[in-house]
Amino acid sequence: MRLAGKRRLFQFLRERPARCFGAAFNVKSIQAFIETMRNLLLRPVLKQDDPFADARGAITAVLFAALVATSTLAIAGVNRPFMLGLSAVFIVSAVLTYVGYIAVGSWVALASSLITLSYLFFANNGIRDTVVSGLFVVLIAAGLLAGKPGTLIVGALLVLEIGVYGALETRGIIVNQFSAKNDFADYFTLSLTLGLTTVLQWLIIGRLGKAARNAEEELEKSLKFQNQARIAEARYKSLVDKIPLTLYMCEPGIHGRWHYVSPKMFDLTGYAPQEWLDDPDLWYSRVHPDDRDRVIKDEEIALAAGEMPRLEYRLIARDGKTLWVYDESILLVDAEKFIVQGFILDVTNRKLAEEQLTKRLAELQAVHGVSERLTQNSDLQKLIYDTGEQVRLAFKANNVLIAIHDPNTDLIHFPYDYTDGALRKDIPIRYGKGMTTKIMEMKKPLVIDEDWIKRATELNAIHTSAIPILSSFSAPVMTNDKAIGVITLESTERERAFSEIDTRPILTIAANLAVAIEKTRLQDSVRQEMEIQERLIRELEAKNEELERFAYTASHDLKSPLITIRGFLGYLEQDARSGNFDRLNADIQRISDAADKMQKLLGELLELSRVGRVASEKQDTPFDAVVAEALKRVEGQLEARKVQVRVGGGFPVVNIDRERMVEVVQNLVDNAVKFIGGQPEPVIEIGFHEQDGRPVFHVRDNGIGIKKDFHKRIFGLFDKLNPDTEGVGVGLALVKRIVEVHGGSIWVDSEEGRGATFYFTLS
Repeated sequence: MRLAGKRRLFQFLRERPARCFGAAFNVKSIQAFIETMRNLLLRPVLKQDDPFADARGAITAVLFAALVATSTLAIAGVNRPFMLGLSAVFIVSAVLTYVGYIAVGSWVALASSLITLSYLFFANNGIRDTVVSGLFVVLIAAGLLAGKPGTLIVGALLVLEIGVYGALETRGIIVNQFSAKNDFADYFTLSLTLGLTTVLQWLIIGRLGKAARNAEEELEKSLKFQNQARIAEARYKSLVDKIPLTLYMCEPGIHGRWHYVSPKMFDLTGYAPQEWLDDPDLWYSRVHPDDRDRVIKDEEIALAAGEMPRLEYRLIARDGKTLWVYDESILLVDAEKFIVQGFILDVTNRKLAEEQLTKRLAELQAVHGVSERLTQNSDLQKLIYDTGEQVRLAFKANNVLIAIHDPNTDLIHFPYDYTDGALRKDIPIRYGKGMTTKIMEMKKPLVIDEDWIKRATELNAIHTSAIPILSSFSAPVMTNDKAIGVITLESTERERAFSEIDTRPILTIAANLAVAIEKTRLQDSVRQEMEIQERLIRELEAKNEELERFAYTASHDLKSPLITIRGFLGYLEQDARSGNFDRLNADIQRISDAADKMQKLLGELLELSRVGRVASEKQDTPFDAVVAEALKRVEGQLEARKVQVRVGGGFPVVNIDRERMVEVVQNLVDNAVKFIGGQPEPVIEIGFHEQDGRPVFHVRDNGIGIKKDFHKRIFGLFDKLNPDTEGVGVGLALVKRIVEVHGGSIWVDSEEGRGATFYFTLS
């Protein structure tokens, strides 16, 4: 019965196709249908690069589930041959899907399932057969494997299949054991159910597809945004890595925690960003100790004002190198706490340039200041001191020495020696010793920027600084291609403290100093010449006065004996004519005494004139020998007046004309004896004392003394305070002349009635 029904069905389809499909099929319609089916079969169900799902994995999972179901039914004996066939088809479809033919594998599985179940549907019990549930499974699988096209095609085929089967069974063409119980309404209901299921599944797939497309668009936007973000982040990172700024985020304060530090921090300080993040105290420990208080104070003031300052301070890198940095930031509030976000810029080169510029300006000011002082100041010592101070402050030198060579003594003096923080006394050295002589001989600047002790020792340096010197700069003081001194700057703080740039200003200062020294020396020389001329003029005036007094005194004193002689010659004539021989003898005696007086006066004048013109060669003579010789010559006067003479000891050896110096002491002692007066115990003391490194000799008596009004007059020629005393008044003038010829001076200290003390010095 079942086989007869199948034959009648096929015959019915061949004879009356129009009644089954409601339309006539021509060749063109069939070709269009085939082309459509080919496109559907060969078009991929899902994009292979779909970011939402792996189509291959999903279809393979469906095929695997179908394989499990058919295998289970085959094992259970339900339509075993057909189930085994479908199992084989599912395996092939899975292989096709795996190798990349996803659409082919999907449609092969759907078509095979649909054909197999449709055959079983027609061959068995129709809508009362269990295969009907399989048709619903195929419809659902069509949606999973082929999407909306698959749902429409399979759903339409299933509705058509149920409708055809119902029509055939109703007409009695197909008959099964349940045909008597079936009604066309059952098939209509099933067709309607399949149709609604198809439509609902199509709508669900459409809604899911739209949602998937929206999700895909959102995902694409998200991925695009993420990609743009990654690109922007890469560009930002590249920019951060390339710009010379170190970016950071941290909490303010000494112990503020670091939230971010850019990689440039490692290049700047030698500390990796992670080290800054791990150690909140790292920044404070790296700020230069001299800048810490200032930086923290500025930060606190800014925080109180709700802002951050622009700071410049020094950082100490890992290798110990000191860097100048510019730190600018803004203050943010994050989760009720302050966050500082800013950047650090290395400005070491700019600061060094500023320091060099400041130094150059200071040097130029120093040169200008020294030049002004050199033109205004004629005091050489003060001028050298001012120059040394200007140089020391302008060039920030720890030690400054200005050495000047004295060609007269061949000594190198140090009128300005600032060493170890204090001015030191001038300790001259002989020319030819020390590094100063070497520089003067080189006649060019010398820079020792490292290994100072070794290089300075090679130049015979005399080490006077207690603090080790690390570098120095020396410039010769030149005039007329001749070095007359040296300016030396020394640093005890660092090597390479002075450079070739310092050469020009120091040489300029040295040249100006040389001009000032030569000018001062010339002025001193002119002044000395003027002083000598003035002294000679004064001496000449004194000599003229002395000559006038001499002429007057000589004419007066020489005239007196001549008048006496002339007068008594007249008396002689009278006495001879009168025969008064007694009176004649007396007159002759008077004439003889007058002649003797004139002879003595002329002899002493001749002696005085010879002092300074005729002299014996000077020789080193113990002064006590001079005293002994002089006392021996006046021994008679001393004994006659019973004068006690006290002679000191320890007299020095002096370079003198011995005979003349004996005359000095002899005349002073003789003068003391003459004016001892009525002193019952006459005493004369001879001694000396040191004054300013020179011996001062004295002859002291306890005689009648001298009024102060006559202290200078007594050394004049023929000046006798007491005309009744012996002599002609030349003794003290002779003493003064001898002492002055020996480069010394003589003076008296006396009061009337209290004795007198004559002091004199020698060169």
